[in-house]
Amino acid sequence: MKSDVFPLNYFKSIWSPKQIFKNRHQLNWFQIFVVLLFVNSLLMIPVALNYVKMDTFPVEDTLPGSFGLIDEAVVLKLQAGNYENGTLKLPESFVLSTENGMVSGLLTESETDEALSADNALLFQETEFVIKEGDQSLETIPYTKDFDLSKVTTVAELKEALSRQWFIKNKAYTVATLMSLVFSITLVSTLFLTFGSAIFLYLTKKSKFSSINSYKESVNLLTNCIGLPSFVALLLGLIQFDIIIMLMIQSVGLVMMLLIVFYQTRFNDKTSGKEVKKAFGGKSS
Repeated sequence: MKSDVFPLNYFKSIWSPKQIFKNRHQLNWFQIFVVLLFVNSLLMIPVALNYVKMDTFPVEDTLPGSFGLIDEAVVLKLQAGNYENGTLKLPESFVLSTENGMVSGLLTESETDEALSADNALLFQETEFVIKEGDQSLETIPYTKDFDLSKVTTVAELKEALSRQWFIKNKAYTVATLMSLVFSITLVSTLFLTFGSAIFLYLTKKSKFSSINSYKESVNLLTNCIGLPSFVALLLGLIQFDIIIMLMIQSVGLVMMLLIVFYQTRFNDKTSGKEVKKAFGGKSS
């Protein structure tokens, strides 16, 4: 009888506890790694959908020096501006200096160069604002057509409005960075969960009842166990996104699947259903 090819053989092995145990030999190391990348990618689908819907980002955590310059005086100056089709007009130019930096509006070219000599700076020009954060490169953020600070009344609202402008320009880079970070964290978690748990599973080799003969069998068995919980985590993540809960579902689900596999097989190829019931106190017919 012809055996199924990879990855079809894997998907046929994750639904039944007995098949999970029986097919613990079928994957080579490369295929195991591919499967673990796949189940990790399942967790990334809700992450990607959640990040794509983002329309702002807490820039103050990234640029604390320049955004820390924003106070009530800055709010009042920008509140007095006229905003139309992505352009800013002020009654007069302004410069607000502190020991930490400078905030200015509609300066001349020479005044702009002087303002940029400060350690941190926020420069509001006619069609864009410039951010200087310490020794980092200058960042120029163009205003969107709907940019309007005339109705901003608090420091928090101004920071949120500027964060939105920053995020619109940097969305692709920011989302890619966040995705890479989360992917790395979830992959490390998945690999640690699988390869770490396999060590303890491999130790059952020393017992008389276990048919597990190698570390690779242990890893393959756990790889089979983690498939279904990862799909469940994906579905719940699509309903209500929370990466911590998704990782918890994956890890707890793996443990539960392993316990069910043990209950039905005792990790022994020769164990029958009747012997399992007898081992747990049941009566054989």
